[in-house]
Amino acid sequence: MRPWQLWVSAAVLGAATTVLTSLGLIVFLAFVVLAIPLFVRGGAPPTSGWLTGFGALWLLLLARQFSSGGRLDNAEFWIAVGAVPLIIGSGLLVWMLRTAVRGNAPGYRADN
Repeated sequence: MRPWQLWVSAAVLGAATTVLTSLGLIVFLAFVVLAIPLFVRGGAPPTSGWLTGFGALWLLLLARQFSSGGRLDNAEFWIAVGAVPLIIGSGLLVWMLRTAVRGNAPGYRADN
């Protein structure tokens, strides 16, 4: 699989993981454990995609709750739960794009 395909599929998995957090911690952890082979085999692209997808959808759902007048105790913590993975995933994405421009991206082969 090409690195961009790994990134997109992992971003969708990250968004799905965000939705699965509503079903409980056990379901969330089981989903993450089942996705570990993708991260181990794929390296940086799926890790970046998963973190970006999770953080982006988490923050989007929080913004939707706040815009509807909802209140949340300890909001800084819950915002950080989404912002930290989004920042790390975006940083990995920028790093991958910079290394891809130089031609030595992780998981990149010239025949892709």
